[in-house]
Amino acid sequence: MKCPHCATDNFPGEDYCANCGIDLRDAGMITPDKGLGAKVLTDTIMALDPPEPLTVSPDSTVREAVDLMRRKRHGSVLIVDDGKLKGIFTERDLLKRVVVKKLKLDSVKISAVMTKDPQSLGESDSIAFALNRMSVNSIRHVPVIKDDEPIGFISVRGMLKYLAMHTLERV
Repeated sequence: MKCPHCATDNFPGEDYCANCGIDLRDAGMITPDKGLGAKVLTDTIMALDPPEPLTVSPDSTVREAVDLMRRKRHGSVLIVDDGKLKGIFTERDLLKRVVVKKLKLDSVKISAVMTKDPQSLGESDSIAFALNRMSVNSIRHVPVIKDDEPIGFISVRGMLKYLAMHTLERV
């Protein structure tokens, strides 16, 4: 993507220009004035009614995290220490970092197999921005942060529900 301010070529999906630092999140975007397109650009992720996140401490075992995820039927758990987000553990992490390596769920700490410093969103970020971040980074679960503390999370499932609800709305 070419920066509209300094004309530097940036990688597609970059949030800020590598040269001048200008915000590229809205650069070159078509701005529909009605319908689902407009709604996705103007609604914040809070319109998704993000569920409260499941959390565990870094000292929790993989078994504890997986049991919590299974009981609550969620595809991820956030790793929180002293109220601050340290990582995320997803079904994908379970398969790629635990199952494939044949690690024992009861003896491995979640901090050893979590995704550290995960991508996150603020409550004022638009749904379009969230969709872009999820697409560019190939992620299906994203923590929602307020004052450096996780307050919820959004998932592909939540996005699909939102899109399905608003696709057939009359304008």
